Amino acid sequence: MKYECTGVILAGGTNRRFPGKKKTFRRVGNEMMLTRIYSLFSKMFNEVILVVNDPKAFVGWDMMVVTDIHPSRCALAGLHAGLFYASNPWAYVTACDVPFVNERVIGHLIDQREPGKEVIIPRTADGLEPLAAVYSRECIPAIENSLANNNLMIKKFFRQKKIKEIPVSDLKKLDPTMRFMFNINTPEDFEKAIILEAQDTIKGEGSP
Repeated sequence: MKYECTGVILAGGTNRRFPGKKKTFRRVGNEMMLTRIYSLFSKMFNEVILVVNDPKAFVGWDMMVVTDIHPSRCALAGLHAGLFYASNPWAYVTACDVPFVNERVIGHLIDQREPGKEVIIPRTADGLEPLAAVYSRECIPAIENSLANNNLMIKKFFRQKKIKEIPVSDLKKLDPTMRFMFNINTPEDFEKAIILEAQDTIKGEGSP
């Protein structure tokens, strides 16, 4: 049974640190990163939304493809668009360059929803992880206010009493390597991802 939750994939980045082919179309193992994410999301969610800058590049994908409403072309604007177009009250949001999305972690985050909270977010040693989090559509006014005031960091719109942080101790029970938060920003990250995937294949584990 699928969650009544929208899966949102943000794929509007500029690839400044990793020029060439779009990161989301690069292969880790036998699949493109977008295929890996979409395969899991289409299994878990009753709706999948892809937020992009150039919709023509994504023709043929069986999901809703939208563009930013706000012109700032930042992750916060992508989050805003994903929530705006979502037909469900909640959405799990990820970047497009995360090759090791983890079903157990995502399911756990979604299960932590509760009245009075707007954001369910992992708290790791590096801080909050806003692109591996669950957001309520009730966040939209606060996000629009941040965008209007040019406060473009996602965490800037958070209202502390509305946030539920999930501790790293809980997350490590579900993904001991914490690989679900590994994202690819540079060619070096890409090479590391390929090595990690090969190691999993040798162990017979496959993708998380």
